[in-house]
Amino acid sequence: MEVSMARINNKKQFALSLVFLAVILILINIISRSIFFRWDLTRGNIYSLSESSKSIINQLDDRMTARVFFSEDLPGEYVNSRRYLQDILEEYRAYSNGNFHFEFVNPDDNEKAKEEAFGYRIPPIQLRVLENDKLEIKNVYMGLVLLYRDKKEVLPVIQTTEGLEYDLTAAIKKMLAKDLKTIGLIAGKGEGVQTHQLSQFLNQTYKVRPVSLNSPIPLDIDLVLMNGVMDSLSMDELYHLDQFLMRGGKLFLSQARQEAKVQEGIAESIASNIFSFLEHYGLTINPDIVIDKLCSQIQIQQRQGIFAFNNLVDYPPIPVIRRFNEESPIVSGLDEVRVFFPHEITASPDSGTFTPLMWTSKNSGSLAEGYFPAPSMGGNYTLRNGYNIYPMDNKQLQKFDKGPMVVAGLRTGYQSSFFADSSEYAEKEDFLAFTNDLNLLLITDNRFFDDMRAAGIPENTALILNAADVMTGDAELVSIRNRGIKVRPLKPEILTSDTARNVWKWVNMITPSLLVILFALFKAGQNRKKRRKLEEYYG
Repeated sequence: MEVSMARINNKKQFALSLVFLAVILILINIISRSIFFRWDLTRGNIYSLSESSKSIINQLDDRMTARVFFSEDLPGEYVNSRRYLQDILEEYRAYSNGNFHFEFVNPDDNEKAKEEAFGYRIPPIQLRVLENDKLEIKNVYMGLVLLYRDKKEVLPVIQTTEGLEYDLTAAIKKMLAKDLKTIGLIAGKGEGVQTHQLSQFLNQTYKVRPVSLNSPIPLDIDLVLMNGVMDSLSMDELYHLDQFLMRGGKLFLSQARQEAKVQEGIAESIASNIFSFLEHYGLTINPDIVIDKLCSQIQIQQRQGIFAFNNLVDYPPIPVIRRFNEESPIVSGLDEVRVFFPHEITASPDSGTFTPLMWTSKNSGSLAEGYFPAPSMGGNYTLRNGYNIYPMDNKQLQKFDKGPMVVAGLRTGYQSSFFADSSEYAEKEDFLAFTNDLNLLLITDNRFFDDMRAAGIPENTALILNAADVMTGDAELVSIRNRGIKVRPLKPEILTSDTARNVWKWVNMITPSLLVILFALFKAGQNRKKRRKLEEYYG
């Protein structure tokens, strides 16, 4: 009898335990809807929402819905993109005070969903997949639309996790903004200058439109991005630029002292009144081109007998910048920037405040203008005047006898007008003689806002967008953007020669395979020990 009662009590306790466990699981599930936790051990917590994203999503005061059009049967390399997207959307929901919602829609066998995706301009994309031992082309959907009140923002294609948090948060921020700030773009007159790609990036959070110095810069323009000039500006053009700065407008200027012609191996000096204009503002662009041992590589064609082949060579006139002003939010989170044919900036101590932003490495030098024998057709040489930037057998590009040099900086504070002493312009109606709020950022690359050159490099784009955010007074997205632009190079002092580079290259290639082999040997040894023990035990 006692045994039966004990069994009944045990059953009751077991049933109660199950009930308690079920209640605990339900409570955890309810709580987890509003509290999100992820143990992220990566540097910078790149797989968790940044504080800026949490702050922005927390500003939602109405329902926002993300409709995600994603195919189910994706190739293996894209499955992680879907998983990461779902994780990050769950985080947005957790920090939105219940205002952010999302739903996944599979349009593969759903004509209505396909029509809806088409209406949002989310296209099917073609992927090559291996199915049934055959390489086939498959149409899949990988996009989403954010809906908030009467606004919508579309991410038509999501093929990678890189930069996804930034794209989503930028879209959310744009929808929450009551009045977007406006950026004016002066592309410049250089041959083949393109700014379409840069404009697309800027359009994520700003209104962007081209402006001209032929007339006063419109009052609604908050920031001007200006590629370098190749000739003197008219006095009216300088006046319009000056008065834009005097009224508190912000200018990010990309200006060098020469125009590089790499194919010809020469850079020719620019004669322009923009340099005297900048000197009035306390900024002198030194004439020599800065070169750096820590530099980019370019591809050149070489000939050996009847054979021609392409070869990558170091090119010191395109420094790789890795030293930044860590106190400036414009550059503090960057790892590297590439600047083409830059010059050193010297700031006048008598003019406001100058903040250096970027320096070349300690192994820097300078290239002066002068006469030199330039190679020409037929293996002959022609005496030319300019900067010798020919990449091969050029001893002038190997003199790294100077220390770090400033190639970008920000000028702020009080500034008088360039036309303050002009009897003609100072008498104009609404003339502004000075400002206490100058914001002039100078980088000594003549085409830094050109998609075909500097602006086409992701790290450089990040710098431009950071500068736009900080100079317009809205730096929330800077920290998110910098998380996605990470380069982990070996320190320059390690790569002191071609031999050292080759050693590290082989170490990088062999180490993963070696680790796999060592692990396999370790497991094989463990298995042998287990077999011996089993043989001894069962004899």
